Amino acid sequence: MASPGAYYVPPPRQRSIVGPLILIVIGTLFLLRNFGYTIPLMHNFVRFWPVLLVVIGLVRLAEYFAARSAGRPVPGMGGGTVFLLLIVIFVGLGLSAAFHGRNNINWGSLRDTVDVDDDLMNLFGSKYTFDGELAQQIPAGGTVRVNCERGNITVNNWDQAQVKVLYHKRVFAGSQSEADKLNATTQPKVELHGNAVDVQVNTEGSGPKGVATDVEIFLPGKTELELTARRGDVTLDRVTGNVNATLRHGSLHASNVTGNVTADARLDDLMEMGSQHEDVTLDQVTGNATVNAKHVALHVSNVTGNVAVDGSLTGLVLDTVSGTALVTADIYGDTRLAKLEKGVTIRTSRTELQFAKLDGDLTMDSDDLQGEGIHGPVALTTKTKNVNLRNMQGDIHISDDRGDIDVESNSVEALGNLDLTTHHGDVRLRLPAKANFQYQVRTRHGNISSDFESVAASSSGNAAASSGTIGKGGVKVNVTSDTGDIEISKLEGSAPTPPKPDVLLPPAKPPRPPKIENKKGNTEVM
Repeated sequence: MASPGAYYVPPPRQRSIVGPLILIVIGTLFLLRNFGYTIPLMHNFVRFWPVLLVVIGLVRLAEYFAARSAGRPVPGMGGGTVFLLLIVIFVGLGLSAAFHGRNNINWGSLRDTVDVDDDLMNLFGSKYTFDGELAQQIPAGGTVRVNCERGNITVNNWDQAQVKVLYHKRVFAGSQSEADKLNATTQPKVELHGNAVDVQVNTEGSGPKGVATDVEIFLPGKTELELTARRGDVTLDRVTGNVNATLRHGSLHASNVTGNVTADARLDDLMEMGSQHEDVTLDQVTGNATVNAKHVALHVSNVTGNVAVDGSLTGLVLDTVSGTALVTADIYGDTRLAKLEKGVTIRTSRTELQFAKLDGDLTMDSDDLQGEGIHGPVALTTKTKNVNLRNMQGDIHISDDRGDIDVESNSVEALGNLDLTTHHGDVRLRLPAKANFQYQVRTRHGNISSDFESVAASSSGNAAASSGTIGKGGVKVNVTSDTGDIEISKLEGSAPTPPKPDVLLPPAKPPRPPKIENKKGNTEVM
């Protein structure tokens, strides 16, 4: 039998270095920029990206001739390298077309569609800056109207009888001469019309071009302010007059304002909600605050007047409000309330909450509502929340469609009428050991347990019910659960401490403890 012949095994085919070369070049450029080297990467990429294709072609030619000389197969490009090249080509073609047609781009419309910041503007030109100052006399008690299409606005108070405007302009253009032309046609304007001073930031004086201007405005005391900002943040500090602010894409931060604040803040494009966090912050406002918001977070603190909120919010904080608070807005994030002297009314599509006063704090999200130090009457209607309320005072009415209810009242005198209902959940009620109340407890599918000896449940199939009187009766406690357990517990040591007698009696006749009068815990709405 003849021996088998030897098989020829070709050498393994090598991979091209094109892919790693592209990554090395891009990574090196970004690394240099991170170390502080001023390299306009995006602008240069828009203009010179075809050079990358030339370099790749030269590398492939060198690999081809090197392989022919060594008698081995020409290195191939993997699927990842080909995909990377296609991305570079398509992105380069698109950005080049936009760069050459940048003068025809409607920047105003683009800014209302996507978040155009300075980094993106650098794609279409280098950044040139221009600074300046304007001033205008204003009658006492006048009004200042500010309009800015793109840029941040800062408003301060000062003791001069004039309006001063400091501006810092950023122009994105292909050359210095082009930037100078744009600067000349986009000069801010400050003009007096009767009793009002108009401040036109004028970033679109040449049309919707690549211009953004930040302004800092100084106002005399007790000056009314009307402000409109299409895109940019607004900061108000120590303004002594009423403020009416309208924002479309940006944040509002107002502090130390003596006057009423009215804000209309909207983020119209839902695409920006995940990447941009617009918010309205009002702190230390001596007056009323009215906010109409859409897809922004609201933080209100230290307000001496009333607060009214409408629209839709990504989060809500109300902290230390002396007046009433009314919130008629859907809240898609977390809610935190603290120290509300005249209570709050919140109406959303899933929850309605109202109470008279809040000494402690309350937090609410999509699943839970927890509060402490709430004064009733409390009215809560919700769909899918676990409710946990501690140190409660006054009447409480809770209707929960799907969730557990946990209520604690640790004062005999503060105990009010309780009406707790959940269709799918358990109820846990903790009351003072010496509380006096009438009770009616029932569940269709669950058990009833209690530390109060006289609460004995009668069962019928899966249902259980109990009713009666504890102590001297008085307030009414009604608890209902369709499918859940009900537990009523005692809080030991929660009753008021009896006063010490003025005169000590002989040991043979010890003093009798004073009677604890039952008082209903109803609290008036302030």
